[in-house]
Amino acid sequence: MGDSIRRFRQRVESLPVASRRLLCLIARQASHGPLLSKDPGVATMPELHEACGLEVDSMQSLLHALQTAELITIEGTYPFEEIRLAPWIPMSTILKRCEAAGLPVETVVVDLRFDLVTVVD
Repeated sequence: MGDSIRRFRQRVESLPVASRRLLCLIARQASHGPLLSKDPGVATMPELHEACGLEVDSMQSLLHALQTAELITIEGTYPFEEIRLAPWIPMSTILKRCEAAGLPVETVVVDLRFDLVTVVD
């Protein structure tokens, strides 16, 4: 396992499960996203709210945990925030490997089954 994936796993392990799930949603929205005009690599607050259905306070708490772990950055002001994955995390590689293996990314990131995908730095 490469250094970046090891570092990523260590940070993810310390997060609550709900924050891990939100991280997966952010990764999907940023990489595939809905059909909205937005910059590549960006997830927006409205699309995240629509996709997960969390209340604003609950979502803000989860986003704060992801920010504190340095896994995401947030720019802009509510409700127009743009959420980006931190550039150091290998999430796009993990997403691609999960898709190739037919695994939901949640299996790897939420359930901490990094052994199911081979990630090369």
